[in-house]
Amino acid sequence: MSAKSRCPDCGEYPVNHLEQKILAILDTCTGAMFGPVDPLALRLAPLFAWISFDRIALPFYRLLAALHIGALRTDADPRNAPRTHLLWEAARRRGIAMWQFQPLDDPRGVSFFVAKKGAAWRSFEGLPRPRTMGSSPSITWMDNKAALKKHLVPAGIPMARGRACVTLRGALRTMHEVGTPVITKPNLGSRARHSTVHITTDEELRRGFASAKELSPWVIVEQELQGFVFRVLLVNGEPVSVVRREPPFVMGDGVHTIRELIAEENKNPKRNGELFHAIPVNEDVMHELSRQGLTLDAVPAQGTMQIVNPHVSRFYGGSTTTVTDTVHPDTMALFRKIASVLGDPLVGVDFIIRDMTRSWKEQTLCGVIECNSLPNTDLHHKVLYGPPFDASGLLLDLAFPPAH
Repeated sequence: MSAKSRCPDCGEYPVNHLEQKILAILDTCTGAMFGPVDPLALRLAPLFAWISFDRIALPFYRLLAALHIGALRTDADPRNAPRTHLLWEAARRRGIAMWQFQPLDDPRGVSFFVAKKGAAWRSFEGLPRPRTMGSSPSITWMDNKAALKKHLVPAGIPMARGRACVTLRGALRTMHEVGTPVITKPNLGSRARHSTVHITTDEELRRGFASAKELSPWVIVEQELQGFVFRVLLVNGEPVSVVRREPPFVMGDGVHTIRELIAEENKNPKRNGELFHAIPVNEDVMHELSRQGLTLDAVPAQGTMQIVNPHVSRFYGGSTTTVTDTVHPDTMALFRKIASVLGDPLVGVDFIIRDMTRSWKEQTLCGVIECNSLPNTDLHHKVLYGPPFDASGLLLDLAFPPAH
């Protein structure tokens, strides 16, 4: 998508708005229809364990490709997102043969894979899911932010107060109930698309509500938690990697202006690659600085972390830092509890907190903001600061454990 046609509220990975809204409606309807029978399906699943799709998946996808229902590839599609490219790279390093089926040959949609190593075959959607924890009912609802609250909050997992709203009237009432500032975001979605933060007035809520409505009939309105957004990767119940996602910022030195510090930061060669981008000086930056009572000519004090844009997306100049080894034990235990409640072997958790080195019990306005059943593992592979984590390699190693 060209820069001219790119939706600014979608960020670095734009989506078709109408398609996303239809998917949100279908997800809610199918959840209401089939949710009651999910427990029965899980109990019956062991009876059909002898049926394996792994070995018949490749002929099945070849048939679909022959019928022009999609495209079957034996190498990465250049149009795919970084997560998929990293999976292909990890497979090649391990000598794993892989095929990728894209329905309607749409690189923005979910892809289906077949992988083979030796005599072992695996088929999966998006990413290989470890099998050691078995079937998970949460796979049907964890991406739904409103449904997620109904499961995590009763279990004692901290989350922001708020709810899913259909009407602007309900959204305004929710904002006044929980208190400002609040945020708005689509009930379904990822990568912070069409999310609005720092909402304190009715007019700001109207704009944020309208933006989120473009992707979903249901809009989450909830209190704004305080701190950084951290992405936690849970694999088989364990937090294997924690990455801090920073909004665009510069470090003050007591000498240079914000304008000069941004120009210097943009010289970082890592910001000229596929994932990380230069910090643009645009309307969002001017609005954020104005909100803080600053201008581009202000001189931040020595050691001050000066936020210049509220968006954490790398498209806006956001950055990432690996912090796995510094997370407080209490907070690590909380992540394991989240994994236990969800019962799924692969989850990406977005968690907001001020300081990961301190216990979450000692900090206010912290908690889970969403969970992802198909996490963006590239956040762990490619970081601006700190050591990377080979999430794709770990998942493939679990899919093809070494023979003993």
